[in-house]
Amino acid sequence: MAVRRFDATEAAGITGGKVAGREKAGFAGVALDSRSVREGNLFVALKGAKSDGHDYCADAILRGASALLVERRPEGVEAAAWIEVQSTELALRRLGAAARESFKGTVIGVVGSCGKTTTKDFTAAVLSTKARVSATSGNRNNLLGAPETMLNADQDSRFWVLELGISRPGEMEELAPVARPNGVIFTTIQPVHTEFFPSLEAILAEKSKVMRWLREPGFVVVNADDPLLENMAVPKGARRLSYGRSYEADVRIEAGGEISDGGLCFTLRHESKTASGFLPVVGEHQLANFAAACAAGVACGLQLEEAAAAAEKLKPARHRGELLKIAKGAVILDDSYNANPAAMESVLRSVSKLNRRVVAVLGEMLELGPEAAAYHAKTGRIAGEVVSALAVVGSDAARPMAEEFAKTGHPCLFAGRWQEAMEWVRSEIKPGDLLLVKGSRGIGLDGLVEALASEGGGG
Repeated sequence: MAVRRFDATEAAGITGGKVAGREKAGFAGVALDSRSVREGNLFVALKGAKSDGHDYCADAILRGASALLVERRPEGVEAAAWIEVQSTELALRRLGAAARESFKGTVIGVVGSCGKTTTKDFTAAVLSTKARVSATSGNRNNLLGAPETMLNADQDSRFWVLELGISRPGEMEELAPVARPNGVIFTTIQPVHTEFFPSLEAILAEKSKVMRWLREPGFVVVNADDPLLENMAVPKGARRLSYGRSYEADVRIEAGGEISDGGLCFTLRHESKTASGFLPVVGEHQLANFAAACAAGVACGLQLEEAAAAAEKLKPARHRGELLKIAKGAVILDDSYNANPAAMESVLRSVSKLNRRVVAVLGEMLELGPEAAAYHAKTGRIAGEVVSALAVVGSDAARPMAEEFAKTGHPCLFAGRWQEAMEWVRSEIKPGDLLLVKGSRGIGLDGLVEALASEGGGG
C-alpha cells in the first residue's frame, strides 16, 4: 500500500513547526494512540480530557514511531525526529490536506445526520467492484479522524470514501478544506446534535458548507425522500443525482418479496435501466443507504447492474445492525452504536415487518437539547405499536419514553444503567424473539449485547 510519505523537514514546513532530533527522519502513516503505532509512523501527541499524548511519546518510539508531532519538547525520545507546533490538531489537518493534494483519484465525502457509516461502507463495497478503494475505518469522521484516515490511505487507490461528521457550528468549514471531495453523498438531515443547532435548517446549512470545497466538476448525491434535501441546489457545473424510494428519484430503489431477518430483495431503476438483487442486512431502512451507494457508483461510471451485484457481499458494521444468535433460539439486532429520533423510528418500523415477536432495549438519545423529552415520548409511542416488552436505559431525560410505552399495558422497565436491566430482559425474551438494542453511544448498550451474546447461541 502506497501511503503518503513525508520527511520531517517537509512536515515542519507544511505545519509551520520546528523540527529537532533526527531531522532527516521520514514517516509514512500516522497514529493518534501510541498503542496503535506501526513501524515508521508519525505519532501525534493530542491533549484529551483525561490524558495527554505527550506522556506517551516514549512508548510510541518503542513501538516503532520514527517521528513525533508535539506541542512541547518530549523527554527521552532522541531516537526520533520531533516536530514542535502550536497545535497538534491543526497540524494534523494540514498534513491530511497535503496527503489529499497528493492523491490523484476520486474522493467521495459522506455527509448527513445518520446512516453515514453504513452508507460509507456500502459505497466502498460498490466502488470496489470497479477499482481499489480506501475508506474511513469505522466512524473516524471528525476533525481528527478524517485527516488520520487520509494520512493512512492508499495513494494508489482509485477512490477514497470518507465519512465527514460534524457536531457543532463551524466544524465543516475546518473539515471540508482538508477533504476537498470530488463528490458528496447527503444521507438525511435529522434532529441530531440539536443541543448545538437551533433547527434542522441550521444543521443543513452547516453540513452543506462541504459543497464550497467540491472539486470541479464534481457531483452531489442527495436523498429524494428527505424533504430538506429533495430540492437542494448544488454548485454550478456539478452533477446532481437523487436516490431513494420516491418516484422522483434518479436512482430509485424498491423492496420486493418477503422481508426477513436474513435480508430483502430489491429492484433498482435508473433512466431506462433496471437491476435486481438481494440485500443481506436486516431492515427495510437499509435500502436508502444502499441506494445512495449505487447512485454514487453511477456517478463514478458504474453500470446499474454492477452496483446492484455488490449487494450480495455487504454486511453491517459492528454494532450497526448486526444480527446475533442468543439463547432460546432468539436473535439480537445489535444497533447499539448510536441513536437519534429518526433512526429509532426507522428501525422500529423495519422490525415491525419481520415475522418475529419484538422485545427492545432502547437507550437515551443524547444531545437533543430542550426537545429531548418530546423526542423520547414520541419514540415511546412508536415502540408501543411494535414492541411487546421494552426496557429504557438512561437518565431522567429518557423517562418519557418508558412512560409513553407503559400506557400500552405491555411490560416496561426504566433503568439508569443497562446492568440493572439484564435480568428483566432475560426474563422477557421468549423462544424465537428478536431483541432490538439501540441507544446513543454514551449509554453503552454494546455492553448488554456482548453480555447476552456471551451466554450462548453462537454468532
